[in-house]
Amino acid sequence: MFALLRNAVRADLDRQLEWAKAQAKRQAGYVGLSVILIGIASLAGLGAVIIGLIALDIWLAARTSQFAALGAIGGGLLLLALILLAVVSIRRRPRFASPPPLQLAQPAALLGISAKGVNSQAPVGGGLAMILAPAALRNGSRSALLGTLAIVALIGVIVGRRAIAHRTDKAERSFG
Repeated sequence: MFALLRNAVRADLDRQLEWAKAQAKRQAGYVGLSVILIGIASLAGLGAVIIGLIALDIWLAARTSQFAALGAIGGGLLLLALILLAVVSIRRRPRFASPPPLQLAQPAALLGISAKGVNSQAPVGGGLAMILAPAALRNGSRSALLGTLAIVALIGVIVGRRAIAHRTDKAERSFG
């Protein structure tokens, strides 16, 4: 019984760990691409400044058509730097996806019981319980037996309360 619980907890932890890894990978991808774009934009900006200074020097020295060529190159690099910086600032950080739901929140999953093909009159997993109960009595430890009995008692109380509530609702409808 406790092995089922331990396995269910381990499975939930594995699912949560996989979700966390996927989210960390998404965030790392975002940061990595942003760093690359900022690096390229910085190099383009530095190139624009250098070309602009060379263009100013050549223009001041000779006042020829070389200035127009170097100015166009510097302007193109500056435009590239501005576009890349705009892309980095416009992009939004990806939001965290919601974590997967815990399986422990569902008692049937905790006990490993499937509700498919079960008669609505019989308790869920009754046939499985009839198979597992003698094996637990023969091979289980005292703590496992006491834990099983506690869970059975709790489920019995819950089912009993629902049955009583169902009967009183049925009786009220027949008199009303």
